[in-house]
Amino acid sequence: VNSNFHIYKQINIMQSETVQDVVLLDPRWLCSNVLGKILSVENPKALHHYRGRYTIEDIQRLVTDSDVEELIQILDAMDICARDLSSGAMVDIPALIKTDNLHRSWTDEEDEVLIYGGVRIVPVEHLTPFPCGIFHKVQVNLCRWIHQQSTEGDADIRLWVNGSKIMNRGAELLVLLVNHGQGIEVQVRGLETEKIKCCLLLDSVCSTIDNLIATTLPGLLTGKYYLSPQQLREHHEPVMSFSSILCFGCLDVYSQGSLGMDIHVSDLNLLTRRKLSRLLDPPDPMGKDWCLLAMNLGLPDLVAKYNTNNGTQNYFPSSPVHALLQEWSNAPDSTVGILMSKLRELGRRDAADF
Repeated sequence: VNSNFHIYKQINIMQSETVQDVVLLDPRWLCSNVLGKILSVENPKALHHYRGRYTIEDIQRLVTDSDVEELIQILDAMDICARDLSSGAMVDIPALIKTDNLHRSWTDEEDEVLIYGGVRIVPVEHLTPFPCGIFHKVQVNLCRWIHQQSTEGDADIRLWVNGSKIMNRGAELLVLLVNHGQGIEVQVRGLETEKIKCCLLLDSVCSTIDNLIATTLPGLLTGKYYLSPQQLREHHEPVMSFSSILCFGCLDVYSQGSLGMDIHVSDLNLLTRRKLSRLLDPPDPMGKDWCLLAMNLGLPDLVAKYNTNNGTQNYFPSSPVHALLQEWSNAPDSTVGILMSKLRELGRRDAADF
């Protein structure tokens, strides 16, 4: 019943991993009476639009007739704010930050020998900016993550317009909205002795961003492009090794990894499988579709079972490619590299190289 009311916008159900689930009975009250007071530039008592960090009392003064704890739970569930767990009395609201006077890159010289690395996350299929507000959600989730990590005060985060900086002992990380909103860059640098920490920091922040995008924009397929340590280092000598690009030159981490070509096909994510289905499910005039791919992968029985032109079929899946990948993944040597090679043999580079 609640789901039906949610669909018709009579109530709003908000689920959160950090606070208890919230059922909002009057969305208009939240938008007009609460958010309007907090954000309106015409309200002289509204929160200052440059700090982004406020006390519980700041918010309570604007909504004197509301329970501020319940209100913060709602804002938290909407990814509007993140509560500082260390103090309990401070709230971060990145959407209100107007400060833009922090460095967007590392240009200062350091006495220590530092290592650099990073990735850029971009939409795969469309060169368009991320939806408005997605980076604010990224900043909120980074605040939550750092508040959970910094139980002993050894980690800190600073926010500004389209940017964040995380500082941990021996390592620093920048998260930037770049290229007019078309990409999110995660840049890490640290001491030569902190290679593993840099790898873990980069992986944790990228996972936080990936999980947010998967939850907020479940139909958006994104890709990661590794940044050049030489360009990030700027004035230092180039580093040409592959391990330096992927994991800050840490051979222990590099030895545990696998190249994309060696990944088992069962690890392909759902969005990649859907893209392959859109490309290969429709019949091709030259036969370069899923049927010929199945033959080349050694699955002729699958063609006989699922071919729509076969009048004896008993079952037709929603996607033949999905069934093909599911069947082929049972073989231990079914890797992404072999799949790409077979697709190229078919002349389907559109499916192999997207």
